[in-house]
Amino acid sequence: MVDAVLLEWEGVLADTRLARRDALRAALAAEGIAHTLSDDDEQIRGLGVHAAACTILRHIGSIDATLGDLLAARAARSFAEGLGGGLVLMPGAVAFMQGLQSRTRVAIVTRASRAETELVLRMAGLDDAVTTIVSADDIREEAPAAAAYRAAVAHLSRTRPVQDDRAVAVVDSAPSIRAARAAGVRVLAVGAPAHEAIEADAAIDLLTGAGAPDVLSVLGMTGGGARS
Repeated sequence: MVDAVLLEWEGVLADTRLARRDALRAALAAEGIAHTLSDDDEQIRGLGVHAAACTILRHIGSIDATLGDLLAARAARSFAEGLGGGLVLMPGAVAFMQGLQSRTRVAIVTRASRAETELVLRMAGLDDAVTTIVSADDIREEAPAAAAYRAAVAHLSRTRPVQDDRAVAVVDSAPSIRAARAAGVRVLAVGAPAHEAIEADAAIDLLTGAGAPDVLSVLGMTGGGARS
């Protein structure tokens, strides 16, 4: 039985990799910063924008926290401006969310900001499918973090109990897999490279053709009651 699905929308519902890459590149260029980390380097893949910016700074030998904040703010602003031009949803994303909505509660737990998350859900017409949001703005740790998953479980439990082993995190990268597992919830990786997906409880390549019952069955679980 599944009490809740804790969903990272970046990389799962929407393909934001190139937009995030371009936004961070623009922020770095504006500050005249050159670095040698590739966009898919494991040191920055799956990190929130602030954590990625600070990782790049550390890579070039800088510990300037103020500069990290500035880079993150620039990149976030550039990304948000790009969202105004449209959103690329992953194949099967809408059907997946609609299937979940009637079977269990869905919380967004994301490395993105709350403003970005609310905008994306609104643009995709999925805001009514979500019970609660825990974003990078809502925790002290760099996202993704176990604290975000714990916060989502605690919030959902205010109306109906959520057992950790009956909560499923649906994520796309190693940092999120590790954060969710550290919080004690089960993990389904979507589209993660094989060497990262092996850390999850189960993995699938795409949401396409994977309605909620099928996805949950990958973990040997079935849906719970309707959301409230």
